[in-house]
Amino acid sequence: MKKKALFLVIIFIFIIALGSYTYSNTNELSNTEKVEDFNYMYNTIKNGYPYLDVNKRRNNIEWLENKDKYIKRIENTKSDQAFIEEMSSILSDLNNRHTEIIDNKKRYELFKKSYSNNNSYDFLNNSKVVDRYNSIKPKIEISKETFLKKELILKDAIKNKVGYIYLPSMASKNGSIETDLDMIGDYINTLGNHKALIIDIRGNLGGSDKYWQGIVSKLTKDEIKVNGYRVYRNNSEIIKKYTNAKNIKLQPIKSLPMNVKNNAPEEVLGKFSNFENTLYDIKSNPNLKFKGNIYLLVDEKVYSSSEAFAIFCKETEFATLIGKTTGGDGGVIDPVLFDLKNSGLIVRMASCMYLNKDGICDEEFKTTPDFKIEDSKRTSDYEDDNCIKKVLEIENIA
Repeated sequence: MKKKALFLVIIFIFIIALGSYTYSNTNELSNTEKVEDFNYMYNTIKNGYPYLDVNKRRNNIEWLENKDKYIKRIENTKSDQAFIEEMSSILSDLNNRHTEIIDNKKRYELFKKSYSNNNSYDFLNNSKVVDRYNSIKPKIEISKETFLKKELILKDAIKNKVGYIYLPSMASKNGSIETDLDMIGDYINTLGNHKALIIDIRGNLGGSDKYWQGIVSKLTKDEIKVNGYRVYRNNSEIIKKYTNAKNIKLQPIKSLPMNVKNNAPEEVLGKFSNFENTLYDIKSNPNLKFKGNIYLLVDEKVYSSSEAFAIFCKETEFATLIGKTTGGDGGVIDPVLFDLKNSGLIVRMASCMYLNKDGICDEEFKTTPDFKIEDSKRTSDYEDDNCIKKVLEIENIA
């Protein structure tokens, strides 16, 4: 009887040990590891992120003051997946589309490919990073705008009177930027007798400034130059390493022109260390035949490089803007990436703040259209599109 009892005790201990072994080999992060990763992310944002005060003014969110609340949320996560989702939610409180957790393998692979020649991001190939993104289950998302084809469209809105170019992205979907620009250039060459041209960037989340600059160069007979300023919190180790790697020519923040200092957000002089001059220099097309008016259709989704296009059009009066106030954060350079040591997750963070030639912060004030349209939704039928109807009204075209 005693032997039987001893045997049962041994079996019981073995089961407990096996269970503990199995649990430990799930490789789930401990609360300590999660909090360590959060604290590293928090401190990186505290020292280098450009829009903490902008977020406070626009959205009444004091992100840094929420640290204890965020840590409690992290500690309450029961799995790695829940931790990832909580970290994403915490970053979403910053209200900046350039700042996020890379939370799926597809996006990780995209950044890994894009930065394959960037020695600053050698962590993209770390085994812990690779294992993390291999372990994340893909999410299935269905676009609400599946009825609209996200393809470059070059087709008159009103035959022989009003041209129409739809740019779903500042990047080519099916080829290279050069291929798209050739197609767009061929279409522009057909507009010699047209009264107006509509360029539609509603829903355009960005891509490359090279894309829209190439289009502008085909639509101007005069060279156009527009300057602005990027300001950095270069005392941050991560930001400093980033600007050094890019060989950015920086000047001390105190050297900003006086009019820029007067109009810039108050934190620029107190919390930012350096700035660089920016210049959009658009070459001319002496063979341009089109002499009509140009209209740019915008909405709240316009962001990043498409926002830079909106800024350019507004400041130079290259085009009349119609639609809704844009999404912002144009004129900047690529966000900076950094990794979290315990989880292997990658964080993407806005690297600088853009100020226009007068010192106005684009991320704070966005770009306001010349003609605001409450229902500015793009439709598949030109006749039902309120923004296009506004163009026709301005041009007196029935």
